[in-house]
Amino acid sequence: MNHRLSRLRNGLIGLFFLGSVLLPAWYQSSKPRVWILHSYDKNYSWVKDVNIGIHRVLDGHPELTVNWYYLDTKRHPSSEFKINAGVSMRRMIQAAAPDLLIAIDDDAQQYVTRHLLDHPTLRIVFAGVNNQPCDYGFDQAGNVTGILERLPLSALRETLLTLADYSGLKKRPITIRFLGDLSETVRGDEKNFRNFDMKPIQVADSRLVETFDAWQQAVLESAGEVDFLITSNYRKIRRSAESDELVPARELIDWTERHSPVPMIGTNGFFAEDGGMLAIGTSPFEQGEVAARLALELIRSGESPNQMPLRSTGQFVVAMRTSWLQARHLRLPQVYEAAARSINKYYE
Repeated sequence: MNHRLSRLRNGLIGLFFLGSVLLPAWYQSSKPRVWILHSYDKNYSWVKDVNIGIHRVLDGHPELTVNWYYLDTKRHPSSEFKINAGVSMRRMIQAAAPDLLIAIDDDAQQYVTRHLLDHPTLRIVFAGVNNQPCDYGFDQAGNVTGILERLPLSALRETLLTLADYSGLKKRPITIRFLGDLSETVRGDEKNFRNFDMKPIQVADSRLVETFDAWQQAVLESAGEVDFLITSNYRKIRRSAESDELVPARELIDWTERHSPVPMIGTNGFFAEDGGMLAIGTSPFEQGEVAARLALELIRSGESPNQMPLRSTGQFVVAMRTSWLQARHLRLPQVYEAAARSINKYYE
């Protein structure tokens, strides 16, 4: 009898320990799985700030399993690398079958999400998309929604007019020119820039270049042609036509600030971090927050993504480097400095 009770007790203890192992495993496996896919690397300033926005929303939801992935295409811009990275990522998604994918920036859409349209179980939320939804087939897909990244052009126009007013520039129409690299993202930016009504500011022809020599030439030729240069991105400028080496962003912007006959303004906050004078940029925090909220809403409601209207940029950030503003005798209201300081984007 005692032997039988001992066996029963041991069996119950075994079941308890087995349950203590299997129950957490079952709980983890039953949690909705959200994958976050960035086009670029995790140390890129834009990516870090987008992730801050995502964390603000998702960190309070332990009922989700969240995994992070990075295609790293900014540092490896060759078509071969991008294609291979996209294929590998799609295979991982097919094998692991996450419930929802948050895909950020255009390369993630070009090489991953557009191949997963109308997937029977995967819902997709995009962010940081500079091109049009139809460029990736999103307008026809039932499993996609997201937030478009658009340059804060109204804020940029207001800032340019304020600079002219506060700095005592000549009372004539300001003329600006867009300058950037040849990346997919910049092409989308330039298209949106060109289609925006900047009046009373005049817009000269854009310059999208591939090499450092071409960049330098475009900068120097701005003398007498425009009052300001506008740039969104420049991280895919090659050292020369014969080289695949990319010019480091800090080197390129340092050269530009020291040699440009006219001031340059960026439309991403990292422009000032790279050494630039002033940036009126799309908010990466907003891109991350909105994408994460859309993901939560989809998981809670079970709705089809295409039932949720697409969002677009509503906020912007200010970043500035006061030494270059002073060197060019440019002034802005103090609220600009306060805005930059509030997000640690103010540099001496």
